Amino acid sequence: MSLMTDGKAPGPVRFYLACDRGKCTERISFDLVISEPRPDEEADFLGHILHEAHHAAPLIADLGWVFIQGGEGYWCPACAGPTRDTGTPDPS
Repeated sequence: MSLMTDGKAPGPVRFYLACDRGKCTERISFDLVISEPRPDEEADFLGHILHEAHHAAPLIADLGWVFIQGGEGYWCPACAGPTRDTGTPDPS
C-alpha cells in the first residue's frame, strides 16, 4: 500500500500518498493535526495501527483519490477516472 506517515497522534502527522496504478508516478503529501491519541495497542491492535489513516481517509477522498479494494491500493484522480456506483474505477 502506498500510504505512509511521519509523526504520531496526538499532534501533527505528515501523510505521503503514491498512486498504485501501473506506472503512474503521481504523489502527494499533506499534514493533518490529529488531536485524539491512538487507542491502546493491547486493547485495539488494528485501531492502534490504522488510527492516523482513519482520520485522513475523508481528506484523501476529498482530494479525489480512490481506494481500490482487493490489494490495488490508492489511485490518483487521473487514474481513477469516472467511477461506477460500486466505487470501482471505470476500466475504459
